Amino acid sequence: MIDLAMRPLSRLGGLLLACAFGFASAQEPSTGSGTGFDPIARRYELGHGLPLGDTGAVLGGYGTISAVDDRDTDWRVGVDSLSAFLWWDNGGSWHFFSETELEDSLVAEPGRFTSKEAEVELERFYVDYTPADALKFRVGKFLTPVGRWNLIHASPLVWTTARPLITETTFPTNATGLMVYGTLPFTANGVEYSLYYSPGTELARDRDIDTFEDAFGGRLVLSPLPHTELGLSYANFEQRQSPDDRKNLYGIDFAWSRWRWEVSGEFHYRVTSSRFEDRDEQGLYVQAVAPLTARWYAVARYETFRRSGAERDINVYLGGVNFRPRPAVVLKAEYSSATDTDDIEVRDGLLFSLAVLF
Repeated sequence: MIDLAMRPLSRLGGLLLACAFGFASAQEPSTGSGTGFDPIARRYELGHGLPLGDTGAVLGGYGTISAVDDRDTDWRVGVDSLSAFLWWDNGGSWHFFSETELEDSLVAEPGRFTSKEAEVELERFYVDYTPADALKFRVGKFLTPVGRWNLIHASPLVWTTARPLITETTFPTNATGLMVYGTLPFTANGVEYSLYYSPGTELARDRDIDTFEDAFGGRLVLSPLPHTELGLSYANFEQRQSPDDRKNLYGIDFAWSRWRWEVSGEFHYRVTSSRFEDRDEQGLYVQAVAPLTARWYAVARYETFRRSGAERDINVYLGGVNFRPRPAVVLKAEYSSATDTDDIEVRDGLLFSLAVLF
């Protein structure tokens, strides 16, 4: 790791690729009876979590190592995230889930190797009561149901390391409160819905997020065509840093996938009640994925974003590849180019990452 910090991009790609091949070729856990740990080893499968005895609880998570070489800043290598999942399901109507994330636990930059940037964040912590598929209740801290990306944002589950701007800037990504959700049998595939309310008291508030002061909203997911999903989102909210500025967010998203090809995207438009001009925000992204071989994929994305108060749109063009030696392991390499970024942080350059779902 010390050599990696000294010469990051010359060797990082090969190092991450070697790690990915290592995961792909690793032997399955021993099923012998030589040690007392074998019963646990037999029950663990990478990407499916570790059952904790017969309690009904399962421990899982994911980790991400990345390296960035932006055109306007110094290179950076680090352990971006280590997330621990704990969920409990006794086969009945009650369920529990939590996600705790350690961010930036190790960071290497020119002349610096540190863990002082590390932060622990509580991403999710909720209890579900599910009396029926059409009517379920959730209370606690959960991911805000706006669009697709925010709900599946874990790095091993998405195609790029860089996150689209509209999925994290136009609304707080977490909410604490009550949600009612389920699947209604109106069509052959059903109609998924969620309705939520957040009174503004955030559980374990993330200091880097302008959290909800008061919010309510909902989301619908339809399947109008084969292999296609269409999502509609709405949110009405105030935020902690601007409690008297009411906002309305409208969103539409889609995804089509077949034969390992995929096209997806989101559009958000946020209207504000502020007396100031040019305070609305809007943006979209469109992303395409094409299989190259059994384990290699090509990824391309275009996004545009008009930030509140900005004079010009930000445009981001991204292209890259994914190597997935196992379903729970992904190596990503991508290059993005951004225009008119102003004072907003946008990755503009080369990016590698290795993500593993435990």
